[in-house]
Amino acid sequence: MNGSDAKAKYVNNLVFQGSDDGTAFTDLWTIDDSVHEGWNSKDFEAGSLPSYKIYRFQGKTSGSCRVGEVRLHGVESIDSDATSYECTPKLLLDGVKTPLEKVTYDAASTPVLTSMSSRFGSVLGGDSVTFTGTGFSTSATTTVTIDNRVCTVDAGAASITGITCTTSDKPYVPDEPKLEIFIEGKGLVATKGQTFLYIYKWSDSETWGGDLSPREGEAVSIPKGQHLLVDVDSTPKLSFVNVEGSLIFPPNSDPNHLRTFDAHFILVKGGRMEVGTEKNRYTSKLTITMWSTKFDPNIPIFGNKVIGVNYGQLDMHGIERPITWTDLDATAEKGATSITLSAMKDGATLDWAVGEEIVIAPTTFSGRDAEQRTILSITDADTKPVITFKEPLLTKHYAGIQTFGAGTANEDSIEMRAEVGLLTRNVKFQGDPEHSPDNQYGAVIICHSPGDETT
Repeated sequence: MNGSDAKAKYVNNLVFQGSDDGTAFTDLWTIDDSVHEGWNSKDFEAGSLPSYKIYRFQGKTSGSCRVGEVRLHGVESIDSDATSYECTPKLLLDGVKTPLEKVTYDAASTPVLTSMSSRFGSVLGGDSVTFTGTGFSTSATTTVTIDNRVCTVDAGAASITGITCTTSDKPYVPDEPKLEIFIEGKGLVATKGQTFLYIYKWSDSETWGGDLSPREGEAVSIPKGQHLLVDVDSTPKLSFVNVEGSLIFPPNSDPNHLRTFDAHFILVKGGRMEVGTEKNRYTSKLTITMWSTKFDPNIPIFGNKVIGVNYGQLDMHGIERPITWTDLDATAEKGATSITLSAMKDGATLDWAVGEEIVIAPTTFSGRDAEQRTILSITDADTKPVITFKEPLLTKHYAGIQTFGAGTANEDSIEMRAEVGLLTRNVKFQGDPEHSPDNQYGAVIICHSPGDETT
């Protein structure tokens, strides 16, 4: 649209509607003043997700229904909460529909996958994987295929709740991950979207064609269908990492294990970068450091010192910290080596630990008066936590309530307290220490695409 006149045609005139019979329509979204040229999107929140057979855009005035392209992202399903569902399939032959015998879908008869012993296995094969679930069989023939490659079921290892198999090797094919478990007499197991990935390990020479792994200053390209697992403790400083497949960082069993990854650019172009997921979090330590100055080469749109995501997906999920910000209970004076935090709420206990880094926000006129300290001790973690540190504070950090117009009809008060934040995380994304602080030029993450295809 060009200009305010064109925009006015849409605002409060274009409506997205849903219907089950094609006659009575319900308004789901009325285009408002935020509409703009290019892709516009509407996310329906959980609990208010629309469920209709028919959707349409309806324009109230001439020209208000000029929509170039529409995409719907959702799940096609049967609108029923019943545990079983009966339907009659029909055979269409030469334009003639012939009803067949009724088919019943029964949740109680459907085997379900709940977990896997591992989400990854080498493309070289030979990995043992146990699938755990319900409704499996101890006697029926069971077939497992991963990306159309047979995973040989271990004889005698099948039970009602578990299947163990050994993976085959997998030559490179630019395909999408696919897991199928078929139990004779029961059909396909409901995998609920879980997948097993054939991965190329950074540490395997076969990943690099039998040659050396990348050296400092070199680039790495991960094509579609390839999943690269960074299983080494550290990498050289790479110039560029192009991800069209998957770049995956697996956690170590030791929570104190540190892995480092260094690069100038990482571009996730149609691929996926994973540092833990919401369900499978990264539980050891990882530091990703981006290198560059503002005068170094850039990649279009994204610049440098960046993780750029274009039509791709970035997952970063470290250990959850329930309390990341709080504030001071009492003013911390200049020279103090301890602070008292506001009382914990709803029975919470502060989970910050000795050795972790905190920041105390400034209450002066200068934003540079924020102070970073290392925790020496914590007491009263479940009431009003007291944190001590070695270095005395350089400035005063105020906490209190100021009252104005006391005793008058206009009496008012303002509560002002310095915030205190936890800086320490097990997953750290940072700019290089050589140039970032001095030049105030840190690392960034930029997600960019014409619509909402980047997540």
